[in-house]
Amino acid sequence: MASPTEAISALVVIEFVVMSAILLLLVPFEAAAPVVPLLLFFVVVLYLYRS
Repeated sequence: MASPTEAISALVVIEFVVMSAILLLLVPFEAAAPVVPLLLFFVVVLYLYRS
């Protein structure tokens, strides 16, 4: 079972990924482009954490 700090960290990362995905849907890509590298990094981190 994950420790409380790991659980909170995972929730923060999940929140960022969800909010970034919503941002990409709502605003033009040029405005949201700076978020994309961090979004991709966090998606990979979540995948590795779950596997």
